[in-house]
Amino acid sequence: MLMLRTAVSLHLLLEGGCGGAAPWWLAIAELLLVMALTAGMLTPVAALVVAAWQVSCLWHADWPHAAVLLTATVTALALTLLGAGAYSVDARIFGRRRLIVPAAPMDSD
Repeated sequence: MLMLRTAVSLHLLLEGGCGGAAPWWLAIAELLLVMALTAGMLTPVAALVVAAWQVSCLWHADWPHAAVLLTATVTALALTLLGAGAYSVDARIFGRRRLIVPAAPMDSD
């Protein structure tokens, strides 16, 4: 998960301001999102905000740039659904969760 968080963070840094010059407040907001994602703090919320930002950038993108943004959006959505992982602030604060799958499905009778 650390690599996935890093990939989403790096893409947000590279695509800051939808490819153009961003106002100072937007640059600070993007930097805060990058730091939250890299540390793994409130990861599902931060990744969902990043995905929404990239979808909004899709409206202004040409085709080669849109393909990159679509890939980054899907990656951010995957991070939203998967969570931060074991090496994150979220795991430290909220604890690690394990999914235990039963060995056999329950009988319906």
